[in-house]
Amino acid sequence: MADFTRFDDIFSFDPGYAYDAGTNEEIVFNRRSLGGKLFFDRLLELLHIDHATQRYPPRSHVDLRKLCEKIVNSAWPEHHKQSLLYYILLDCQVDYSQAAETFVRQFHLPEKYATFMKGLWLMDRMEFEAALDHLTQPSLLPTFAEEILLTLATHARDNNDPSLALAYYHTISPVLTSLRPLEALFSVLCQASVTEAFHFSRRQAESTQKHLLERLISYVLSNTRGEERAAKGMELVNLRMNEQEERWFEEYLGTGKGKMLHGAKDTMTIRRIGTGKFREAIADDKGPSGRKVDGVNWEALRLGIADGLTSQDIEELWAAR
Repeated sequence: MADFTRFDDIFSFDPGYAYDAGTNEEIVFNRRSLGGKLFFDRLLELLHIDHATQRYPPRSHVDLRKLCEKIVNSAWPEHHKQSLLYYILLDCQVDYSQAAETFVRQFHLPEKYATFMKGLWLMDRMEFEAALDHLTQPSLLPTFAEEILLTLATHARDNNDPSLALAYYHTISPVLTSLRPLEALFSVLCQASVTEAFHFSRRQAESTQKHLLERLISYVLSNTRGEERAAKGMELVNLRMNEQEERWFEEYLGTGKGKMLHGAKDTMTIRRIGTGKFREAIADDKGPSGRKVDGVNWEALRLGIADGLTSQDIEELWAAR
């Protein structure tokens, strides 16, 4: 009877199997691209198997045997051990396309474990869209949710495409307990919609709200150009803020770190006009004068907020400048 703890039974298709150089190089490259840690590395850590980056990928047949022995001799439940072995067998698909699925059937690995492991394997292969098809299945409990979101957010930043990170977040609704994934998600929201990012910040603790509002302002003024900067700038100056948020906005751009951002004074002036603070806007006689700044037409921004003011007020203000 086959035994999943015996290497020759796991690799019955080729008891002398070893990873080829190309597979090893791809895994090492992906680990580096993913910030130095694969999801498989995290799994090995959970099983208290140390030196993950030295053990995986296995450089030889002997190393592969030692890695499998470490897994099957760990103190974790059988399904957890089988899940990691299934992950390893997914690496063999180029040469043995049915090896992993045969293992699932032979040793009755529950479908939800196989689905989750296939998702993590695809994450480690940087096939993120395919990974989400597995990791967002309703049968799965969110596991490594912050790490997955952080990985997808990094991908969103590098490829200017927030869709996958947002799809995962909205589907799973993970609880974010640490600042780094929260900030990463917020950056993705800023990419997608200034308004959505702003409302997300409002749902956080007050101390975090201030921090995120400042990040939102900084993103709009530092990470956008041309038409995108104009559109997001218009969204920013038209946000409906409460008194506290208005103070944070003014402090950040007027006296805080944000005052050094390109367009900080112009943004503050446009916001003052849009909220009816005409005296404060006029008092600063170095505000925008319909000129272009870094590709942004401030005259277009002015007209964009005109719906909140009378045309006479707008024209008098800008004529006076």
